[in-house]
Order: sequence, then structure tokens, then C-alpha cells
Amino acid sequence: NNWDSSKKSAEPSTMNFDKLYSKIKKKEKENYVFYYGTITILLVTLIVISLFFYYVAPVKEMLSRLGVGLMVFGLVFRIFIEIISIYKAKQIDNLDNTLKTAENSINFHQFRKTIHKVIAPIIIVLYTVGFYLITPEFSLYMEFWNILLIDISYIFIGIILFIVIRKGVKKEMEKLT
Repeated sequence: NNWDSSKKSAEPSTMNFDKLYSKIKKKEKENYVFYYGTITILLVTLIVISLFFYYVAPVKEMLSRLGVGLMVFGLVFRIFIEIISIYKAKQIDNLDNTLKTAENSINFHQFRKTIHKVIAPIIIVLYTVGFYLITPEFSLYMEFWNILLIDISYIFIGIILFIVIRKGVKKEMEKLT
């Protein structure tokens, strides 16, 4: 009797489904804005760095070229990952059967978690190593205190960016969860 009476009051209405579906779509849209924003920032950074090392400071030493290569490769790889993320996110159809949607959502969540916890830190380390590999050649053309200022400011800017990016990543992961 309790089961039967509870069933009657728990009937899903079309209104509740529409609200839930619009909430899901809103969160999806916010995540797409996050992904496209990340791609835009990475692309602008890639263009600026490429132009800088091509026109302003073309490095000649092999160690410096390796450094520039690590920096550029890291940015290109991260952009590629974000494009894959968008593709994978669009594969999730919330109107598929529940099991398929849940499975695709869980796989996508795991994919993004792997990106944020494994791949992104590796890319950041490679980018940082690349940045500091350029320092010896720059020290041939710049005064020591300028090099020191640049190297130290990189650390502070990195910390600030880490905090800002971490907030965005946490927000994204909450939405995905």
C-alpha cells in the first residue's frame, strides 16, 4: 500500500523532465564555453610565443631551440586535447538510453580527470623546462638582473595562473559530476 501510494505521488511529470533537461543543457553549454575559452587562450599564447621566437628573439643555440620546441609542442598538444574533449562531450546524447548516457558520461568524466591530474601537469613541467632552457642563450644578450627578474616572475605568474586555472577546473569537474 505504501509502495502504491508513493508511486502515485512520484510520477515524473513532463515539466520536471523539461526542467532537468534544460539544466543539463545549461551546464553543457557552460562547459563548452570553458573548453572553447581554453582553446582560445592556448591558441593566442601559441601565436604570441611563435611570433616572438620567430621575429623578436630567434634562438640559435640547440638547447634554446629544444626549449622553444617543448613550449610550442606543449601548447599544440593541449589544444589538440581540448578539441578531442569537445568531440567526446558532443558524443554524449542525454536522450539516449540511460545506460549508454551514463556510460558515456562516466568515460568523459574519467577522460577529463586524467587530463587535469596527469596530462596537464606533464605539459606544464615540459613547458617550464622549455622556458628555463632558453635562459642560457638569453643571458648572452641580457643583463643578469633582467634574466633573474624574468625567471623569478615566471614562478609568481605560474602560481597565480595555477590558482585561477584550478578554480575553473574544479568548477568544470563539479558540473561534470
